[in-house]
Amino acid sequence: MHQFGVRSLLFVLPLFLTACAALSAGPKVHLSTQRETPYYLSTEADQVQDTCPGHDILKPFNCTPAQPDGLSCFDVYMVQGSPAPQQRYTLLQQTLQPTAQSPQPPCPDRVADCPGLLQALQYNLEFSWYVVNFPSSSFAACGETYDCKRVDCFIPPAEEQGPSTRLSCVYKKNQLFFVGAEVTCRTALR
Repeated sequence: MHQFGVRSLLFVLPLFLTACAALSAGPKVHLSTQRETPYYLSTEADQVQDTCPGHDILKPFNCTPAQPDGLSCFDVYMVQGSPAPQQRYTLLQQTLQPTAQSPQPPCPDRVADCPGLLQALQYNLEFSWYVVNFPSSSFAACGETYDCKRVDCFIPPAEEQGPSTRLSCVYKKNQLFFVGAEVTCRTALR
């Protein structure tokens, strides 16, 4: 019986000492990352600036014990999805070529270049009768990462008997863009 009591004491004593040490250490403190609502910035990396430590525009910034309490900075990071309509596509090639073909499909009124055509299509090339199949492998930017579209339309001749002009535009769809948000590091109890 005496031997059983000593064994129990040897088992319980370390647990008791660990519990006392944990209570005397007090509450644990860590830095929490408080992030405002992110908002859209741009598809172009050279148009954004991250002011947080490390200046990493690819990943969101999170506070670590290395940052002081109250640190405030502007965090920029990349996300995948659909950018703002005006930045959804990047023009890779524009050609204007006289042709004897009838002007079908005709370009929208007063459209004489690719930016005008894209605007007339309300920045949406997904379902348009102007979209033409073409080998995207002819453009390096149209690899696995990007979706490219070619759109053609015909500008009627200035004179009734003259040739029409084919407007051909190759666009790369942007699928990555940058967002930004104010970030503050705050002390919090665990």
